Amino acid sequence: MKCLKFLCVLACMACATIVNAQVSLGLQGGYLNATMDASPGNAEVTRPDSKALHSWQAGFYLNIPVFPNGALQPGLSYAVKGANRSFNGQEGVNVALPGATKIRLQYLELPVDLVYKIPVGIGKLALGGGGYAAYCIRGDYDLAIYKEGKLLQSSSQRVDFGKNPNVFSTDYNIHRWDAGLNATATIEFNCYLTLGVKYSYGLVDIDRSGGSLKNRYFGVNLGILFNREDW
Repeated sequence: MKCLKFLCVLACMACATIVNAQVSLGLQGGYLNATMDASPGNAEVTRPDSKALHSWQAGFYLNIPVFPNGALQPGLSYAVKGANRSFNGQEGVNVALPGATKIRLQYLELPVDLVYKIPVGIGKLALGGGGYAAYCIRGDYDLAIYKEGKLLQSSSQRVDFGKNPNVFSTDYNIHRWDAGLNATATIEFNCYLTLGVKYSYGLVDIDRSGGSLKNRYFGVNLGILFNREDW
């Protein structure tokens, strides 16, 4: 809730300044290295390790000057979060065992960042951060069947958000809403192009079961910023 209140405050700042500011439109997209920070509940055994999921994101944002060299950047993006789960059956057991191996959660994400721009020789370096709120429009996972460490079969399954649990072979009860904090660094070149990195730190436990599951990702994006305020 604190994160959502913070986003509302930043949105109000945007509304208060957008009338007099030279607003620029930016488009960006790129690579995400996504993970899920998982911890067990009191009565659970340790959950499988979470490994990075290589995915992507794309979207747009507004660049709204709010003070000298400072800008508010609200936006909307499509981001695929999730993780790879460590599962390859059980050695020495002559039984086929199913398990979820890859979880992909497709989010519509609303980030609101505040950045400070430092002039450099090739353009400006924008450093800052803020918060985000996100809604999962679809979830999928890979269900693999292993026997004595060998993969027999793998298929894609849909996450049914109306069921509990909703990822087969796990205790996960994933829900749709997510929110957290961002840290960003972007180079605005002396042309239309931008190149940036971003770290997203989820604060909301997206798992309603006894354990905890939180989204994380590191992203690298390439974009274009039209009608920049210093042109």
